[in-house]
Amino acid sequence: MLDDIDSEFEQPLEDVINNFIIPNCGLQINKDLIAKSGVAIPLMLSKPGAGKTSILNQKCSEFNWGLLTIQPALKPTEEYGGIPKFRYFKFREDDVNKTLGTVWSIPEVVVELHKLSAKHDLVIFFWDDIHLCGPEHLALMQECFTERAIRGYKLPHNCAIVLAGNPSNKAGFRSLSSAIINRCVRLAVYAGFEDWKKNFAIPNEIHNSIVSFLAHPMYAKFFHEKEQIDMPWASPRQWVRLSNFLTSYEEYRGSMMPTNQLLYYATGHVGKESASQYVKHYEVFSKFDVKNSFENSETFQVPIDELERYIFVFAAVDYITSRKRKDQKILAVQTGNIVERFLKVDESLGLLLLKEILLVNNKSVKINIKNLIGDIFNSLELKFPGLLKKVLDERKEIDDE
Repeated sequence: MLDDIDSEFEQPLEDVINNFIIPNCGLQINKDLIAKSGVAIPLMLSKPGAGKTSILNQKCSEFNWGLLTIQPALKPTEEYGGIPKFRYFKFREDDVNKTLGTVWSIPEVVVELHKLSAKHDLVIFFWDDIHLCGPEHLALMQECFTERAIRGYKLPHNCAIVLAGNPSNKAGFRSLSSAIINRCVRLAVYAGFEDWKKNFAIPNEIHNSIVSFLAHPMYAKFFHEKEQIDMPWASPRQWVRLSNFLTSYEEYRGSMMPTNQLLYYATGHVGKESASQYVKHYEVFSKFDVKNSFENSETFQVPIDELERYIFVFAAVDYITSRKRKDQKILAVQTGNIVERFLKVDESLGLLLLKEILLVNNKSVKINIKNLIGDIFNSLELKFPGLLKKVLDERKEIDDE
């Protein structure tokens, strides 16, 4: 039986996938190791909404691996366990009478795995939400682990198995058999904000008001709250879904969402406390006339309030990387002017603005970020010698954490 995760044993999800699960998948398809009883099956355990499935999808895309995800407890058993068929057969050749028996059709998942196997060097067979599995699922799971087969039909030779679940009663946890647990390695994980921001939020253009809100130490606790029953609560998954809704609204309306409406919808996504604090942040984020600040960058005044300065940095990044096309040379001059004023008033936030621009690497951005950064530093280096090195050193420290 699995207990609730002990926080002292948790590791960052991204680290566990990079340092253990990816190498483990390679070992699972090693013929020599398979002959020696193989290696343990990875079992990731975390609160719901941590992004286990999203990161695994991303990694498979990076390595050009195949990925087949199933949620066995949420599907009819026949979808991955096959369908029984009846036929008459003889136990021995000289038997006079035939006996009615059962044969199973090839499970659909086995067919799909073999299709992926022909296209990729390695295929991950990902069993998600296994905490909801009942006895019929566990029987198929155990055969999959011990025989590398389902209903007798073999998995491809280059197929690796990964499991994920949520080990709490609030998530509907059901006990797993000791035989299955003994074939797994239990990996308690949590969603790390910096990993999520760098590897998911920025590449997927999560709303900058959400990223900046969650990045502030005062609001870090709202990134992934303790799970609730019958009440909304904040998780990476729900922040992404709120971002998708908010971005679509702003693009359709051509304006920021009224805060009274946002409070209502945000509460439904992430709960009352998270929503109320986020809406205050969004209200400041939306009040800046960033376009005007850039167009009049020579007379730009850094906000007096420290929190407003912080929020303006992310509003500026949002403007710089927006889909609306801008003259890159002019934008570089404008950005340089604003960064210069920040460096004189609040150096840490001036550096933060540059680091946030450096993080952007998205094809939908209408400007060349590397060229833009080069132009900005060229204009600032004479006034602030060693600026580029300082920014890159600070970014490296974040990447190494």
